Amino acid sequence: MKTLLLCEKPSAARRIAKALDDSGRPAERKIGKVPYYESKRGERQLIIVPALGHLYTVAPKVRDRNVYPVFDFEWVPRHEAERNAKEIEDWINAISRLSKEAQEFILATDYDIEGATLGYTILKYACGGKEKEAKRMKFSTLTTSELRKSYSELLDHIEFPMIEAGICRHLLDAIYGINLSRAMTVAAKRWSGRYATLSTGRVQGPSLKFLADREREINCCVLLPFWRINAKVGIDGQLFDIEYEKKTIKNQKEAASIIEDCKGRKGEISKVEVREFQQKPPVPFDLGTLQREAYRLFKYTPRRTADIAERLYLEALISYPRTSSQKLPRTINYQAILESLGKESRYRKLTKILLEKENLIPNEGKGYDPAHPAVYPTGNLPERRLSVPERRIWDLVVRRFMAVFGEPAVKQSVKVSIDVNGHTFYLRGRRILKEGWLIFYKPFVQIEDVILPPLKEGQIVEIKDLSLEKNFTKPPARYNPSSLLKKMEDEGIGTKATRADIIDTLYTRGYVSGER
Repeated sequence: MKTLLLCEKPSAARRIAKALDDSGRPAERKIGKVPYYESKRGERQLIIVPALGHLYTVAPKVRDRNVYPVFDFEWVPRHEAERNAKEIEDWINAISRLSKEAQEFILATDYDIEGATLGYTILKYACGGKEKEAKRMKFSTLTTSELRKSYSELLDHIEFPMIEAGICRHLLDAIYGINLSRAMTVAAKRWSGRYATLSTGRVQGPSLKFLADREREINCCVLLPFWRINAKVGIDGQLFDIEYEKKTIKNQKEAASIIEDCKGRKGEISKVEVREFQQKPPVPFDLGTLQREAYRLFKYTPRRTADIAERLYLEALISYPRTSSQKLPRTINYQAILESLGKESRYRKLTKILLEKENLIPNEGKGYDPAHPAVYPTGNLPERRLSVPERRIWDLVVRRFMAVFGEPAVKQSVKVSIDVNGHTFYLRGRRILKEGWLIFYKPFVQIEDVILPPLKEGQIVEIKDLSLEKNFTKPPARYNPSSLLKKMEDEGIGTKATRADIIDTLYTRGYVSGER
């Protein structure tokens, strides 16, 4: 009996074929340029064939760019609707040919809306209506153990509610995108007398409006002057910055009067407040927080981070990245992952600290995704030399994974009130008493202790470098790719899988420029 196992991409098919083959050496075949694999699993002969992402797309039934609005759409092969998709015809023909040899069908695409939808369309149109009889593999990593477990616990059918959501999304994207883009293009031609293709969409339009609204805020902002009082305090031969009780002063005369009152005066410590507090470990990465952290640390755009994370997933180094979850289920073998990561010298001491704990309990966030857990390292070590960006993202995921199991960091803050001729200045100190989770995440957090000498109430101190600084209020900051991604998440615009692409589209179409 032959079973056709449909994967999303060639690299995933290769890994799945190797994992499921009894000998670990599947036979690689080709139909033209389309690769596929033959694996033997018990009594079952598997034909593992990859797609190339979506092979089918939604297109208007009437192919006339001058007609709108358009509401009648159908699924068609991508090469019939897109100019640069000629190779898709070869993939559809190859899958269709292989499907005729199969008696059973298994869908092994990504377990999310897009993976389910692209698998459904291929099973329906290329495989001759096999969508209702196909079984489903569900997995979050491409490790051999999880793939074999997923295969042994096949779901009886593909996930039709998820598919319906995907079909609806594609139709809505087409209805909004095609009709509004055509309306904009026609309107622009009537106004300017020149033809230029303009595009918008259900997600692209609102995202661009966020930027336009912010630009209006910036242009309408009136910059108002304010003054800030700067000073230092001398203690035991050391100089420390101090801040005036009012961070900003709107009146220049008031500010000058304060300077005059304090000039040449000594300060007296009126109060010393010491506070200890705990800082909890971070929560596991979902895709959005991984993208924002990578932008903060490395200035990688959301799209670049998503692409790198996808490569790491396909090489079984991290779990499925397109997730909204900030939770790590107990079914994950934390200890085995840490033991494996400890084989890498840079992580050896850190994993040892965690493995000596009695219990490994992650600090989880609120984000939940029914399909996949948070992003975590599989424990597999790279089989090739990773590029610098790949190494950085993998290291970030590994260290974040370790950090979530760490103890809270204990910090101490000191606030010293200094009276200078009736005016109050504040001296602030801070230091870490217990590193806790920071020891695992140290390369990615700034730790700047300000350690003060012993101080007591009534102590007299020298006030130095008293000065008046004029500033102006600032307009709201323009969005950057990271802050726009956060805005889209907060407003529910787009999905975890599409937001980075939408931001990238705004740049490539020339609607926005600047920092990427």
